Amino acid sequence: MSRHRLLSAPRGQALVLFALTLLLLALMVLMTLGFGMRAKERVEIQMAADAAAYSQAVAAARTFNAISVMNRAQVAHMVAMAGTQALISRSSQVYAAHMVCAPKFTVVQWEMQDKNAATQTKEAQSKAGSLYQAGLEIYAHLLTEHVAGQKLAVRIARGANPELEATADGAAKSFLELNGSEDVPRHGPLMDAVRRGGGACGGGAVCPVGGSTRAHLNATMGSLGWTWVHNRPTGSAGFGTGGAARSTAFRRYGSAAEMDPSTYGTVSGRNATGHDHATAIVPTQCASNAPPAPVPVLDAWVMSDEQQTPQDQHVYGLRLPPGQAPEAGEPLYERHTLGACVTCPGIWPFAMSYNVDEMWRGPSNHYAQPKLYSVLHRDYGSDARRKSPDPWNLFFRFKFSEENTTEFDLSIPLGRSRPTGRESVQRNQVALSAGIVYYHRPRAAAQGGGWREPPNFLNPFWRATLVSAEGAVDDRPAESLETAGFAEHGRTLRELEQAGYRGGSRRGAGY
Repeated sequence: MSRHRLLSAPRGQALVLFALTLLLLALMVLMTLGFGMRAKERVEIQMAADAAAYSQAVAAARTFNAISVMNRAQVAHMVAMAGTQALISRSSQVYAAHMVCAPKFTVVQWEMQDKNAATQTKEAQSKAGSLYQAGLEIYAHLLTEHVAGQKLAVRIARGANPELEATADGAAKSFLELNGSEDVPRHGPLMDAVRRGGGACGGGAVCPVGGSTRAHLNATMGSLGWTWVHNRPTGSAGFGTGGAARSTAFRRYGSAAEMDPSTYGTVSGRNATGHDHATAIVPTQCASNAPPAPVPVLDAWVMSDEQQTPQDQHVYGLRLPPGQAPEAGEPLYERHTLGACVTCPGIWPFAMSYNVDEMWRGPSNHYAQPKLYSVLHRDYGSDARRKSPDPWNLFFRFKFSEENTTEFDLSIPLGRSRPTGRESVQRNQVALSAGIVYYHRPRAAAQGGGWREPPNFLNPFWRATLVSAEGAVDDRPAESLETAGFAEHGRTLRELEQAGYRGGSRRGAGY
């Protein structure tokens, strides 16, 4: 065949068109796979971030509920302590009434039971203090094993995909919301700080050193009831009532008139007292067969304060005020005393408490209910990605600004993603999510709706849910991204906001 005929023949044109079409089709398939994988990875990392944020919030809510239950148990121990003091006071007055006859019990038996009751009172206070230490340990576990270094987020991210990472610096927002700082509270250092005049609440929702507050005292007194735990009209039990509440410098009760408070507001945590003011008691445990008759009795009371102050009192019968003579040769300040105080004077144990000062900031701060961030990222320039690039990823050239045109190869076989640090938008895929720990105890609609009470650590009604990363006055997602090392991502988020994107916040309020 001649050359002229070969070049002019129409045969083979379809093959050329098919080859071009096949190339175009292959490019379209590869682009679809590339974009599809990126969309799938975007959904994957966001779901992992949501799961991490929600799990963090759930862990915090469970910790708050455990602390609330322990505070309730602590209140129960203080109520038990007051009840034991009431029994000591009442039994002392009954014992004095039996001095007119030969009782069926011996003095040694009475002294032994009185000492056992005094020991029980001190043990109740000690166990209340142990519950505080247990609450601190649970809270420290939350901070160190879940929040610090985003450890919980790391475990969840790795479970979703081994190449997902959670940077340690991403925990800064969560620490600030919970604790006010990244210092994990421990019992020993906290008590040392309190002795030096420190230990005040920080800027977070949790106040590690609290409990000696009106709320905890009122919870205890409410559990006692105004008729107290013994349900007798001739006696009372309380904490630092009367003269003790009016002055921390008081030494002891000089008369029965100082024992009972005239108002509920006079109650304090200065000491633990039991007081009986019956005027006559019928002795029922006399050895004689004579019918029992009422015996006139004087007021009886017991007062126990901190170990450092030897002003404890036990007044009954011939033990007239101040009632500080030894009992069975044992100094009274050793039998009827309580544990050592840290902030003296006082016998009230510390407890974990909710930061009321932060709560009073109101809805702009979600009433101090902590919002916890989770920041995850995927590094497209990692060694694993370089060694095993996806075959369908193509080379692109993106123009992110007027002065900067960046070459970006999704497979990065040559490492052409510049810059290569964590701050690069092109190299790192980042997801941020937020979960909030909130207090939920609504009032029934039939009762008017609304809420029964503000957030607190006395009732276990804490829950968790996912929320927008913006909204509160101290929510700064762009700043949190920068703190985690993603400076360019934070700057991009601000530029989006300036262009009109507002997310879940008012314009200019969330970045």
